[in-house]
Amino acid sequence: MNGFRKPAFFTLSCLLFSISALLGGCNAMKEARERRLAAQINLISTEIQATMQADWTATPAPTASQTATHTLTPTDTLVATATLLPTETPLPATSTPDTRPLPAEWKNWPIVPDISETAKEIFWRGVNNNKTNPNVFSKIGDCQSMPNVFMGIYDMGYDGILADDEQYLQKAIDHFKGSFAMESYAVHDGMGVGSVLTTTWADPKVCQKDENALDCEIRIHNPSIMFINLGTNWISGLGMDVYYDYLREIVQELVDRGILPILSSKADDAEGGNQINEITARVAYEFDVPFYNFWNAAQHLKNGGLSVDNPIYLSVPAWDYRNYHALKLLYTAGTALGLF
Repeated sequence: MNGFRKPAFFTLSCLLFSISALLGGCNAMKEARERRLAAQINLISTEIQATMQADWTATPAPTASQTATHTLTPTDTLVATATLLPTETPLPATSTPDTRPLPAEWKNWPIVPDISETAKEIFWRGVNNNKTNPNVFSKIGDCQSMPNVFMGIYDMGYDGILADDEQYLQKAIDHFKGSFAMESYAVHDGMGVGSVLTTTWADPKVCQKDENALDCEIRIHNPSIMFINLGTNWISGLGMDVYYDYLREIVQELVDRGILPILSSKADDAEGGNQINEITARVAYEFDVPFYNFWNAAQHLKNGGLSVDNPIYLSVPAWDYRNYHALKLLYTAGTALGLF
């Protein structure tokens, strides 16, 4: 947890964005909380209107024709054709001892991880062999991954959203422009780790027959990076081994297609014992892909970043922390991959 700082861009405009997002993000929120949040908007509306434009519209979502216009080559020529098939106990790529922290120690893993050589290989294999779009990332998750509450603010074009010492993050905003506000077909209210693999949750208006939500999203938006924000809606009675199998199936599918998964820990502990976060860390460890440890960041916030009224939802300030560190992770990945 060392080196944590409150993001300097936490402005009134961000606060309005977060509050309005909570009002519209999850249908399951209690009406009483909505009324309290509405009251907060009324209290700060005068000050907000003095510091930001009264109206804004989101950048239109990218179309199905999103494909890379040119082939990128990483500086260290990380191109491979073999499909990664991690085992339960992955072997080091070289004779160098594996010094990575174990999944059981996930609470001490950094908020923003380094990008491994394995992760670079996955990304560039997708771009060079499968023509994934290096300018597009997408998301798998429930209502807390919708663009109005997760990352969408970076497509709004606000002035001053980054502090002077954070201007370097603009490179990530520019490179992935359009992805932040993009509506993912693998994001739905109540989406769970098993739901994304079923045709029941696929949008019949745009998805093909017998196409699940994940396949549909990949076909339409052709991402090269995928955030996986799951776990809150899992029914613990189904067993943690079943959760592990589903999550591993999702990650294997992405890796096979050359899409770099970014697995996220969650702030809540709805299942008890933080079992899902440890499983998520385990899968990230096995595939040697990024683990965005948002749980770690949330520990610096009141009530662990959770709503007091309904602790499976994030609090208003937690949205901004989550977005900020996710943006830092995109910058870290883009830099490591040689994208900018």
